[in-house]
Amino acid sequence: MMKKRFLVALGALSGALAACSSDIKAPSGTGAANGTGATSSGTGAASSSGGNTSSGGATGGTTGNGTGGSTAGGSSGGTGGGTGGTGTSGTSSGGGTAGATQTTYTCAPGIPATTQIPRMLNRQYDAVVRDILGVTTLTAEQGQKPSDILFADFDGPMVSDAWRLYQQVAQNVADEVWSNSAEKANFISCDPSATGCLTTTIQNFGRKAFRHPLSDEEVQRFTALGSTMPAGTPDQVAEATLVAFLESPSFIYIPELATTMDSSGEGIDLSSYEVAARLSFALWGSVPDDTLNAAADANMLQTKDQILAQAQRMLQVKDKAGPMIADFHRVAWAQDNNTATSHWWKMDHDDNPLYQSALKPTYQAEIDDFFDDVAFSGGSFKDLLLSNVAFVTKDTAAIYGLDPTMYGTDLTRVTLDATQRPGFLTRIGFLSSYSHPDDTSPILRGAFVTVHLIGIDPGPPLPGATMVPVPPGNYTTNRDKIIALTSSQDACKSCHIPYINPPGFVLENYDSIGKWQTVDPLGGQINPVADVAFTSTDTETMHNAQELMTKVSTLPMAKQIYAQTWVNYATGRDPNNQDQCIIDSINTKLSSDGYTVLDMIADITQADSFRMRVQATP
Repeated sequence: MMKKRFLVALGALSGALAACSSDIKAPSGTGAANGTGATSSGTGAASSSGGNTSSGGATGGTTGNGTGGSTAGGSSGGTGGGTGGTGTSGTSSGGGTAGATQTTYTCAPGIPATTQIPRMLNRQYDAVVRDILGVTTLTAEQGQKPSDILFADFDGPMVSDAWRLYQQVAQNVADEVWSNSAEKANFISCDPSATGCLTTTIQNFGRKAFRHPLSDEEVQRFTALGSTMPAGTPDQVAEATLVAFLESPSFIYIPELATTMDSSGEGIDLSSYEVAARLSFALWGSVPDDTLNAAADANMLQTKDQILAQAQRMLQVKDKAGPMIADFHRVAWAQDNNTATSHWWKMDHDDNPLYQSALKPTYQAEIDDFFDDVAFSGGSFKDLLLSNVAFVTKDTAAIYGLDPTMYGTDLTRVTLDATQRPGFLTRIGFLSSYSHPDDTSPILRGAFVTVHLIGIDPGPPLPGATMVPVPPGNYTTNRDKIIALTSSQDACKSCHIPYINPPGFVLENYDSIGKWQTVDPLGGQINPVADVAFTSTDTETMHNAQELMTKVSTLPMAKQIYAQTWVNYATGRDPNNQDQCIIDSINTKLSSDGYTVLDMIADITQADSFRMRVQATP
């Protein structure tokens, strides 16, 4: 009880100290100005001008005068419906007219506006506390990840419930660290009662947590925590110091406060510390490592070549870059984003003996491993759609036509028939998600390919369309049923017949869980041949999934969507004309043999906007 009262007192002091700090304190020697007008709030949340806010309640809190609300590291899934009735490749498919294509942007040189004070995304919070403290789960929260307790990711000002949960998780993480000697050593490696121990800890841990060397004033604010009454033990003060770090806006946010104009006059040069943070959160979803920190300390992150060298190095660290690459491909590009328009993992097939709902994490892990395999084996964009690599266990092998007795419980890399199993769309995860419980769904599968890969958005279904019954008939294939259903109303026919249905028909050789089939459960022979519209003037007959995926891999719009989604994800910005310049450059290179996924990610860091910002509202 004494400990809790002491920590509460320290928390109150922490908030008061933060509230008293009205000036922004950026790292010295980086060209950042002190006192740019943003403030820290002692309790709750105080709004900044139109953007993310400073959440008080923590010592050493520094925030920026940010505008807008985009989140660093990319909001999963990009953007939603575009303007003018057309949709985009983002989290929703927008209400366009039949045959509308993705909203287009034209390259306009310049630096797009970005918030100065982006918040960490929840997945980034997990990665950061893992990397700096070793904490991955919380005992006090039944073994959940820290992000499971946090408020869902959101743009805009801090809200009171989100701030309360940041405080709760900060205490939970500190409790976890104090109960584990190895994790505690990641924070403090000396006797807290020893002279100078706590000051050294504040300096060393603060460098990692705040992503820049702490100023003398910041160090003094943290050391002041030991002067509260009633006095706490040195160990209690040390734990309260950790809580204060984790509650600090300088930890929760990733401020960019440098003010030195670039020699070109186009924008403000980010400090090397700010570039390091952009690199680490974009490529790893976490804080910089020692090598990147050393480069920042030496001010060696100011040129494109310096930034590229670090990006290429960081992308080879698979343990850190791999989760980010898998998250991008599955969540942002493949739309596994838990939105109303995403169908991933929402379907069960309990009547099929080969399928187990409890294995959805395994099906998901296979998709992630697939994307990792393509990226880290030198694969390119087309390999995402054509690679015949799969990962199986004894429980999933039979779905791929393999002998289950040859495999164990761990996912094992295999190569499948290249004609039958090209790319991620022919894996269990996608096929079982974009189906009905007991039969396939050419509509769901076809709509995904049409909207998110080909780039044609027919618009949402008409109100009540999902309630229209299949006309009576003697159907021997699911394809026949779908043709009859979608031809029964003229309003449906104009979207389904030319755009939505055909790609789904090409995937009819895969049953509701993804097993290969040549005979429909209704008794007829599967016919995967269909005329697929790739543009308003290009409709071609596709005979199988391999032909379809080969064609999609060459489409300029498919590459455009992929490049645009990557840039949105890495920068946290919505599509815009300035970013279109780097997208156009990447799109051209995607057509070149040997241009790998990792090459493309590294090239995103070469845009001027990666090392500069402008004073503008996003």
